[in-house]
Amino acid sequence: MGESKPDWEIIQLVANAMGANWNYTHPSQIMDEASVLTPLFAGVSYERLEGWKSQVWPVEPDGKGTPLLYQDEFHFPDGKAKLFPVDWTPPQTYEQKYDLHINNGRLLEHFHEGNMTYQSAAITHKVPNAWLEVSPELAAERGIKDGATVRLTSPEGAVKLRVLITDRVKGNELYLPMNTSSSNQAINFLTSSEHDLVTDTPNYKETAVAMEVLSYDGESPLPKSNHRIDTQRNPQIGVRVQDKWNRPDFVPVEEVIRREED
Repeated sequence: MGESKPDWEIIQLVANAMGANWNYTHPSQIMDEASVLTPLFAGVSYERLEGWKSQVWPVEPDGKGTPLLYQDEFHFPDGKAKLFPVDWTPPQTYEQKYDLHINNGRLLEHFHEGNMTYQSAAITHKVPNAWLEVSPELAAERGIKDGATVRLTSPEGAVKLRVLITDRVKGNELYLPMNTSSSNQAINFLTSSEHDLVTDTPNYKETAVAMEVLSYDGESPLPKSNHRIDTQRNPQIGVRVQDKWNRPDFVPVEEVIRREED
């Protein structure tokens, strides 16, 4: 933005200030080095990607893609996968007042917390803010409608959100997208430090919350341009997948796999 430098130049300047003596003049040189150091990217290069071209990795040195990561064997000396048993650990327990289970995940429109996608006016136009998905049965029980404002509280913290009533969730199940432009709506305010002993993944799927109704009605959190409003397909202006589909050289992954099998 503005007169800022691209990331690779910034990183190189920092590295050289620490004595690295890097001399890259174009990001293609970095990609070439990565392809030498990482066998899975052996055939990836700027030349093969320019012009909206794509490659499916792992990529052979000659540029041939491999639709499946492990077609014949795994990357171990004997070619076999390594499996090991794990013990079941009970989920985190909560006081009875935390009577709702909150799930979380992604949205079609945004990526991660939205640090980049919320900079796209076309995407932000369709999803300007996060919302809380509430089931029709829970909404009827609590007397709330689309656009109601609620505060969710867990032992760790609280968030405030507007409600979207949908049958995509059932009963006492809530859904909060992880993609948000507002820090006070983040799921991380509700989760604890509990984590999986093997993967270190936080307990995103075990969190329980209490709901306080701040207003029982309000403006829907979804703009009228959002595809969830009706059943019609609406092209996503910010993600021009149609341009890729219409390219003469575009081949669906299913067709790639079929050709490999033939």
